[in-house]
Amino acid sequence: MIPNKFKNYFLGSNKLFFPEYEFVIKLSFPRVFVRFLRVEGYYTDFEKFFQNVAEVQYIEGSKLSKIEERQILNEVWDFLTMEKGPNKADFFGKNDKL
Repeated sequence: MIPNKFKNYFLGSNKLFFPEYEFVIKLSFPRVFVRFLRVEGYYTDFEKFFQNVAEVQYIEGSKLSKIEERQILNEVWDFLTMEKGPNKADFFGKNDKL
């Protein structure tokens, strides 16, 4: 089952200006934009993902503590593993489209 907290997470890209990057926008509080380099296997290795985070923007403008930011990045990575990981089908019912 997909945790309800990921309802407000969105994955995207801007291929015109950042062709090698993807981003996640989290619209629930605290709202953040996280841009990261798309590298092979980033959704299966948190440290690889974390090392390739290029930008974290706080939409409200107030930066979180390092501990809170790390928690947000953990949640973003969890979201990515559900969206792009090799076991993503485990999170969807058989009638849902991937």
